[in-house]
Amino acid sequence: MSLPAVKNPQDAGRTMSFLSGNLAQVDVAKIERELSRLWDSAGNKEESSWTPVVRACALNVVLLCDEGKNERMFENLLAEITLRHPCRAILAVIAAAQVEAVEAWVTAHCHFLPGRLDKQMCCEQITVKWSGQSFKSEGLASVVTPLVIPELPSWLFAGSNHLTRAVVEPFLAYLDHLLIDSRFSDEEDNAELCGERLKMLASKWQIALDLADRAVVVDLAWLTLSAWRKAIALAFDDTDVSIKPSRLQVVKTITINYGGDNNGFSQALLLASWLTSRIHLEPSKAKLSQKKSGSSSSLQAQFVQPGSSDAIELNLVAVENSCTGINSFEMTFRDGSDKLNVDFAGGALKVSNADNYEYMELPWSSARDKEGAMEPVFNELVDFAFEHYSKDMVFLAAAQSAVKLLASCQC
Repeated sequence: MSLPAVKNPQDAGRTMSFLSGNLAQVDVAKIERELSRLWDSAGNKEESSWTPVVRACALNVVLLCDEGKNERMFENLLAEITLRHPCRAILAVIAAAQVEAVEAWVTAHCHFLPGRLDKQMCCEQITVKWSGQSFKSEGLASVVTPLVIPELPSWLFAGSNHLTRAVVEPFLAYLDHLLIDSRFSDEEDNAELCGERLKMLASKWQIALDLADRAVVVDLAWLTLSAWRKAIALAFDDTDVSIKPSRLQVVKTITINYGGDNNGFSQALLLASWLTSRIHLEPSKAKLSQKKSGSSSSLQAQFVQPGSSDAIELNLVAVENSCTGINSFEMTFRDGSDKLNVDFAGGALKVSNADNYEYMELPWSSARDKEGAMEPVFNELVDFAFEHYSKDMVFLAAAQSAVKLLASCQC
């Protein structure tokens, strides 16, 4: 990377470090002033001596995380998403320490414009770290929210440990989108699926419901279900599969297989809740069963349709040694004349009813390189999330149904 010819060699080195992605510590009270100085330095150029830089920003992204692994995950995420979403990224880090302190750093993410080596597009990252023994989000929010650029779409992505209403609310005065991830993290995948974990899962969706009037809430788990929802809907709208929409009134069983070791449980539950909310089913009871060998769990539930005494059975089944997320979907009907199956086959979703079938092509994803993998990778989901600017009433109905189902569940 060529850099500007500036009068002060120390300024040149600092600008080089900034544009190269290295963190430069700054006074918390002078973050904006230091950024302006660095960008001015980057703009003090001789055209023949370096590649021009374009400062770009189309949205604000605030990432709230713990110091350590969660912080590194979000830093890697920023390196990916800034390639496609020029933004002001603010990494708000929470660290345990004996003495309370607030520190700040700035850096830039730069890359060449597509097909051009004569100009780079850069966007900025501000890292604010709060350290102390007793975290209160109001203090960190008071530093972070004034850094949000007004009149741009603004996102808050809260890591699982801090996805509570008390932590999130102080940020929402300046941020209009809330990004959550109700999927289980790697650390949780091998834990027993019961009790507190189900309460935590329900609380994430309840937060989405509680804050839906204050922010557009997008759940990454919901985004992983887009293809499955389209495939199931296709079965009732496609002459090749030939299932009449009226058949939804006589559903007998719904079976969803998901990744073993609890990989995909929240997605399976959310997919089932989407379907049951769309056809107006109410949960009557649910039970979670644990396998004696291993930590995989299955859930059985019963639903009723208003005005009918017939029970609809739901089975969420963990499939050991399978990929994360949904593996397959099956629906049967009371007279047995139809049977809907949706399976991942040959890089597409196969929607079938007996000998009738249709394939639904899937958009490209790097996860597709893995045998049997359906879900897009983390940064691809976040890319997709940034395209959502309005309230998703279908998701909120599914989340509400999921909360009801979990409330009726016995371990």
